[in-house]
Amino acid sequence: MYDCTHSQTTCPAFEVLDWGTARGDLASRREVKFTLPGADLGKLRSLLGGNCRRLVHAGPVSTVRSIYFDDAMLSACRANLDGLGRRRKVRLRWYDSLQPERNVFFEVKWRDNRIGGKHRIQLRAARPVAEMTYRQIVDGLIDVLPAELAGHLLASSEPVAVIEYRREHFVSADGALRMTLDYDLAFYGQAGGQYVSTSFPHRLHSLVVLEGKTPIGRESELREIVHPLALRAGRCSKYVHGCRMLGLIPAAAGRP
Repeated sequence: MYDCTHSQTTCPAFEVLDWGTARGDLASRREVKFTLPGADLGKLRSLLGGNCRRLVHAGPVSTVRSIYFDDAMLSACRANLDGLGRRRKVRLRWYDSLQPERNVFFEVKWRDNRIGGKHRIQLRAARPVAEMTYRQIVDGLIDVLPAELAGHLLASSEPVAVIEYRREHFVSADGALRMTLDYDLAFYGQAGGQYVSTSFPHRLHSLVVLEGKTPIGRESELREIVHPLALRAGRCSKYVHGCRMLGLIPAAAGRP
């Protein structure tokens, strides 16, 4: 672990704890989303709990927060709106604390037409990330990331939004199919800020999102997890919703 007490020691901003081996299922998978505005959370929770088993991490409900990075043209947001088959999103994620502390995850979420996945690296910071400037965060990440992921961050190094939501986790009996229940979305603008800001949230309480994550070829089995509901899969990007709520793109631009 870190020891920066010696006057001649230059302490790196981040230390890599896991290079992505802990979650092999993230490398390549299909992701199916169901948007349910105004859904009854109690009924959904009961349904999912009956058709599969709940996963508990620090608690039954996780609070997920992520800083989304983009370029000045919001290219990642616009790629989603334009429905481009190949696209990337760059983010720094943490759990269950309002401000980022020392344990964080750097992620590049990718999509290549119908197949997607994400590169996820677990990191521990030398000091709370909330105490770092964005310049220090980006520079510190670039110092430890593999060249390909550092390149994605360099291309999308502008902090745009912190996106927050509550998440509950469910998994099929064999552990291969996952379903997450996301709600209580909030968005915090970061453009032009020097430090991570979690003040003045823009809230979207009405939206509930079910996300199914499945190995390639097993997508149809997600229907068993939501049975007897007949849900229609569709596009839903929390990042695009955030850009709209924050007034960064026109409200009527494309579909999220």
